[in-house]
Amino acid sequence: MNIKIYQENRLTRQPFFKTLITYLSENNEVQLRTLHQEFSKESHLDRKIETYIDAGLILRKNKRYSNAFHVFSDADFEPKQIEIHTNTPQHLSYDHPFFVAKGSQIERLLDASQIYQTLSNDVNAIKLHETTQFGFKTPENNNPVKATLANYFIKLEEGVPLSAFENEIYARIGDVDPNYALKYMTTFLLKFSNHSHIKARTDIFIETLEKYHYIEQISEKEYCCKLKFSTLCLETKHFDEAKDFIAAQIGQTQNLPDFIEI
Repeated sequence: MNIKIYQENRLTRQPFFKTLITYLSENNEVQLRTLHQEFSKESHLDRKIETYIDAGLILRKNKRYSNAFHVFSDADFEPKQIEIHTNTPQHLSYDHPFFVAKGSQIERLLDASQIYQTLSNDVNAIKLHETTQFGFKTPENNNPVKATLANYFIKLEEGVPLSAFENEIYARIGDVDPNYALKYMTTFLLKFSNHSHIKARTDIFIETLEKYHYIEQISEKEYCCKLKFSTLCLETKHFDEAKDFIAAQIGQTQNLPDFIEI
């Protein structure tokens, strides 16, 4: 079985972990000596397996090993739960990795569903609200993902490969501290709350805002803002169970325009 991991952490991002769980999904309740034979070239194999066991990701029972997690598929949900529908936009959160069968309708709906991101800094109260697809970290070729600043910062923090567009951003601002970058970006955007056009010398942060189409250069050293200022505040809902989170997330289908909150 091919498995897709969402909400990855340090352990689930490891290439060997992904290889191991794929093997165990096809060969359940495997003895340790079989794992040593199958992965004879893997260094520190016993140590890695123990780490996965301690994290509750791999199960050892009666000296046999298997995956300790459930892989969600379409069969886990009633038809009405996976119908395409639109719920009120909310910030939905679930704090742990979860696993979904690749090629399932659940995977497709999850990846295409929307997440509503908020970027803030510790210098001012300005917030930048963005919308992107839930599957932005692993986009399919036929499902291009809308680029956001939040995506860029998340990928850098987690070591997720950047898209071609994000590599262009990296060439400008590199692995910059998000708080530092947002301090300058939001201060510049705030000027548009009172003026429709702003004159400014370009710099790497202004260039980045322009690349994301948050601002537009209309003449030499003059810019207009493409984002609206709004007081919209989305509710946050936390889930303790992965299945409940999945069912709610696939209903997040509304693509909200990006906006600035003061």
